[in-house]
Amino acid sequence: MITKNKLAGYKNTRTLKQFKTKNAGSDKGVSSKGDKGRKCNLKKNKILKNTLFLLGLLFLVASVTFGIIALVGYSGNNDAPADEIPPIDEDTETSAEAEEVRMTDDELSILPITKVSSANPTIKYGRLMLINPNYMVDVDFIAGRKNELVSLSETYGISELHSYNGDNLLDEEAAAQLANMVADYEATYPEHTLETVSCFRPEGTNCGRLCMPTGASDHHTGLTCDLIDPAYGESLDTSTYADHLEWQWLKANSYKYGFIDRFPEAWAGGSMDEPMNLTADGSTGLYETWHYRYVGAYAARQIVTGVYNNGEYDSLEHYLRARGLVVDLLNGN
Repeated sequence: MITKNKLAGYKNTRTLKQFKTKNAGSDKGVSSKGDKGRKCNLKKNKILKNTLFLLGLLFLVASVTFGIIALVGYSGNNDAPADEIPPIDEDTETSAEAEEVRMTDDELSILPITKVSSANPTIKYGRLMLINPNYMVDVDFIAGRKNELVSLSETYGISELHSYNGDNLLDEEAAAQLANMVADYEATYPEHTLETVSCFRPEGTNCGRLCMPTGASDHHTGLTCDLIDPAYGESLDTSTYADHLEWQWLKANSYKYGFIDRFPEAWAGGSMDEPMNLTADGSTGLYETWHYRYVGAYAARQIVTGVYNNGEYDSLEHYLRARGLVVDLLNGN
């Protein structure tokens, strides 16, 4: 017999089962719809990613293609009107031209420095030009060369000891280096100074073996000055070399500024009492302790250190012959 309480419990049990059954069905329905939604979203996302990838790939291909077409079109376009072609800057060096100017010190040392022409073949060697009795120049060269020079007295305040020699004219580059040399000498010996005793000469002189006639003097180069320290007087005399501090200092230091002792004793070719002796080997025929010639720093160092003379002070003539820049020192070629 079923009591009320039992019936009530039964009813409750049934109701609970029904509720569970109903909810179970409901949960199944919700889960099914959620899965479908997620699958749909995943599919859409995959389609979107694929679409974006294809669009990116197409853009990349289009960019590369356009670049190739533009490049080919530019390089192959030789029919552009003249007024659309930018003018060439004449001051801009091409790579080939830039390569040409990269010269060695050796090559730079023999560049022409004068615009004046001459039959003398060594004029083309610039600072290394030879002017002597075998390598002469004419009056037109001398006059033209004078116009290329600067005044040491006006430009650098270096005095000419003898006013009758005229202005102390010198090549512009040589003048700047001479000024440096004079300044360093005076800084080393504060109580002393250097002055010129004739630089460029438009005419030759007649005073025996130590002088050259017009056309044969090294002073025509515009690269030469006779130098003296007035503290030792005004006389240019080789016999007083030991008494002249400036000539000893110049012999030891002038090459640093591009100058050489142009007529060293070792290349004099004999005593100054004898006839001039210019030899095929490079003797100069002169011995002058005061005569300094600008050849540039590279050549000066080679001459002073005797690169072509067994380590002994060289003559300019022998140096040029040893380098193959002249062939016959006696016949001027």
